[in-house]
Amino acid sequence: MNGSMVSWLLLAISTISIFSDVATASASDQCLRVDQRLLLLELRNSLVFNASESSKLVQWDQSANSWSGVTCEDGLVVGLDLSEESISGGIDDSSSLFRLEFLRSLNLAFNAFYTLAIPSSLANLSRLAHLNLSNAGFAGQIPVELSCLTKLHTLDLSWAGLKLEKPDLRSLIGDLRELRELYLDGVNMFACRNEWCDALSSSVPKLEVLSMSSCSLSGPINASLMSLANLLVIQLGGNALSATVPSFLSNFSNLKTLSLWGAGLYGEFPHEIFQVQTLQTLDLSSNSLQGPLPEFPKNNSLQTLVLSDTDMIGRLPDSIGNLRNLSTIELEGCFFVGNIPSSFTNLSRLSYLIFSSNSFTGPIPSLSKSKNLVRITLSSNFLTGPIDSIQWESLSSLLILDLRSNLLEGNIPSSLFMHPSIKDLLLSNNRFSSQLKGSFHAPSHMLKTLDLSNNDIGGELPMFIWELRGLNQLSLSSNNLSGSFHINWVQQLRNLSYLDLSYNFFSINATNSASQASSFPNLTSLYFASCQLTTLPQFLANQSKLSFIDLSHNYIRGIIPRWIWTLKSLNHLNLSSNLFEDSETPLGNLTSTLDIIDLHSNKLRGNMLPFQSSASYLDFSNNNINSIIPDDISDDLSKLAFFSLSKNNLHGCIPQSICKIGTLEVLDLSHNHLNGSIPDCLMEESPIVLNLRNNQLNGKIPQNIPITCNLEILDISENLLQGHIPLSLGNCGKLDFLNIGDNKIDGRFPCHLEHMSNLSVLVLRSNKLYGEIGCTYSDNTWEMLQIIDLSSNYFNGTLPMSLLASWVAMKTNVDYDPPQYMIYYDTLDTIRIYYEDTMRVTLKGVKLEFVKIPTLFKLIDFSSNRLEGPIPNTLGDLKLLHVLNLSHNALSGSIPPVLGNLGQLESLDLSGNYLNGTIPAQLVNLNFLSVLNLSNNQLVGNIPISGQFLTFSKSSFEGNLRLCGLLLNKSCSITTNGMEEASDDGDYDDGEEMWFYMGISLGFVIGFWLFCGPLVFLRSWRFAYYQFWDEVVLRLSRS
Repeated sequence: MNGSMVSWLLLAISTISIFSDVATASASDQCLRVDQRLLLLELRNSLVFNASESSKLVQWDQSANSWSGVTCEDGLVVGLDLSEESISGGIDDSSSLFRLEFLRSLNLAFNAFYTLAIPSSLANLSRLAHLNLSNAGFAGQIPVELSCLTKLHTLDLSWAGLKLEKPDLRSLIGDLRELRELYLDGVNMFACRNEWCDALSSSVPKLEVLSMSSCSLSGPINASLMSLANLLVIQLGGNALSATVPSFLSNFSNLKTLSLWGAGLYGEFPHEIFQVQTLQTLDLSSNSLQGPLPEFPKNNSLQTLVLSDTDMIGRLPDSIGNLRNLSTIELEGCFFVGNIPSSFTNLSRLSYLIFSSNSFTGPIPSLSKSKNLVRITLSSNFLTGPIDSIQWESLSSLLILDLRSNLLEGNIPSSLFMHPSIKDLLLSNNRFSSQLKGSFHAPSHMLKTLDLSNNDIGGELPMFIWELRGLNQLSLSSNNLSGSFHINWVQQLRNLSYLDLSYNFFSINATNSASQASSFPNLTSLYFASCQLTTLPQFLANQSKLSFIDLSHNYIRGIIPRWIWTLKSLNHLNLSSNLFEDSETPLGNLTSTLDIIDLHSNKLRGNMLPFQSSASYLDFSNNNINSIIPDDISDDLSKLAFFSLSKNNLHGCIPQSICKIGTLEVLDLSHNHLNGSIPDCLMEESPIVLNLRNNQLNGKIPQNIPITCNLEILDISENLLQGHIPLSLGNCGKLDFLNIGDNKIDGRFPCHLEHMSNLSVLVLRSNKLYGEIGCTYSDNTWEMLQIIDLSSNYFNGTLPMSLLASWVAMKTNVDYDPPQYMIYYDTLDTIRIYYEDTMRVTLKGVKLEFVKIPTLFKLIDFSSNRLEGPIPNTLGDLKLLHVLNLSHNALSGSIPPVLGNLGQLESLDLSGNYLNGTIPAQLVNLNFLSVLNLSNNQLVGNIPISGQFLTFSKSSFEGNLRLCGLLLNKSCSITTNGMEEASDDGDYDDGEEMWFYMGISLGFVIGFWLFCGPLVFLRSWRFAYYQFWDEVVLRLSRS
């Protein structure tokens, strides 16, 4: 529940009660004088309203005995309540309403006077004490005539689309000395945003309720407000106060409500305000307020505490248990840590407990005394332990239990499935294990949503699931459930709309479901990914409301049937990673609403599939499509954002018309047989991602790239491209990934790309580039760079110290957001999809391809060039480097000991150079080093025999004639200068050699079990390990 809405609703209720005190009863015919009745009838006849939605005006009649909404006194109309009557017109300055001169209360709230101005004749009602025009649809300037209503106690103009310029606030309320309650929420007061405090303090000394949320006010909150000593309610949320919270607010001794949500407040919140004894509602949500919570005194009156989306930090004090009146506490999206205090057991009046997205740890405390709890949301924390010891059945009013994304474990208690009131049970992304158990009388439960996905729940899918007849949403995906069942069981859940059983170990038998298709529930979303399906569920052909289908990663073969393209509501279709060979019906003839079509990794063959004109996402990659790309492709794909035809058998040229797809953000035509040149327009009207890798494209890279270039990923590697890297490529300032490797590009080092501040991957390998590496006049080139591969070119000169020093992302962790694009829906939230690119690196002479590029992976490969001179010490600062390859150059000098600082290094290849001196002892400290090649240099001395060096083979050191040690089977002798060198005697003492090899074996065994033992025997370690490496690779957004 949104805290700001809570406080606003409380005020709205109190306002309504004020008006109802005046106009509760319907006036009788005998109560009203004849002239008053005639005025009311005239008013009714002039009003424009919807009679079918009216409950009061439709009863007014000359012969009526009562006048609903009218209050009379001594024959006179003194109160008129026409709220919620669907009135849209008929009130202007000549209206008979303004001849009801004895009116003391007028309520026109919640009507539909759209774009009409507030009539200035309201000033005729000089006896008005209560005026409510909130949510009535009036527009424009608030008339100055309202300032004549000097007897007003309550003025409510909130949320009506009004503005206050001329008159300004001071002019409006300057004479309203009797005003107690002022509601101007949503009124545009930008013109008087700075003077509001002074205007209030000098005009309305008796004010008790100040509600001016979302009024475009600016701060700070001035101390002049202290003159309004009677204030009970202060609501200033949704403004741009941009200030600290003044401590003088604690001096309002009768303050009951303080609502400052979303007001741009910052700094530490004054603890004194928490101590105000009368304070019942405190809403500080969506600000940058900091600091821990204070100790709470006993006999505190707080009922609602909302601190969500602030920067509050620290542990919750045990004294929070003193808030015995607390009914709502919302701390979502803060930085609280530690255990949830056991003193929460004292909060017997608690109804809403919302602690999601913090860092709370430890077990969930007992809440059995809080019998009024309606909602418990503790998702996205680090809570641990079992939940089956908690007395959930005692919380008889509980509707929502949300414990998603924690570290909870053990069994899920059966009492939660049979709970008499819970409607939403959300336990996904935890560590719950064992089997699901439940046995109960079906009518006794209220479950509408059950989400147990992403746990470790095992055993067979329990039959009691099909007894939860009220279920609307069921998700059991990504567990260890096994066995098999027939899809007809789904028929039991007649109210089901969302079903996700993906990624388990059971199989679903979908045969013979067509004959009973009418008895299946009307689904909107069906996810059966990796359910060992061998056939399409035929009952889907009758699903008129189905919007999402995911049947990926199954064994469905044959032809995609005609009916799947005729589902009128279908928006998202994923049939990827199956065995489909063809499609029965051409897509181009359809008028469906399909937005996303994913058919990748099937066996689709033959010509190009016809395209779906409504699609924004098409993935036909990794099939056997043998075709050209049609020249009129843009005619059918006017809305397309993502288009992948990679890993097929496409041939011919890339048509110019593909550039006319103005919405295209990702185009992947890689791994085909396309030829010809790259169309200039592809770079001029560039998408975010362009991947043309591994084709037969020739000619030059387009030269006229505009400054409006949108490219973030460009991969044109493994083609036959020639010429220079165009100067205009420097206009692509958003580039994050650039791969031009394995072409025939010539020219010098591309210094014209030095201003690409986002560049994290640069691959220029296997071209004809020459000259020195580096740029003369730049010290901050590519600070975000994480991977650079310049191997197999003709670069010469020395290694560039200043360039190496500028690569900040290789020295320290920096925030990195992988390139992404978005798909927009009319009725769905925006979906972000992270594009995967691939690249090859050479490790130990073997070319490896990363399917996903890890965001934390750092690599430098300058191998197979003509570089010379020493290895600079600057390399030792790149402490996050994983791979360093300087092999097959002409480097000289010694290996710098500072390379021992590269604590993350996994591969070091310095082979094929002219390096001399000894192997630095510091290299034995590289605990992650798994590949080392120092062969074919001029190194001397003994090979270290400790640390990771115990795991390397003889080939890592061969070709260094003066190296010695056990691995080379050469003994070392002391030279005249005191150095160890290889002697002519290559024999070792057998005992020494035996101990050496025993040391290798022992080191391997100990190292293996120290690392792998906890992963094998400790499930929590294993979970954390896999979770860590999941975060290392590029994230994928899953719809």
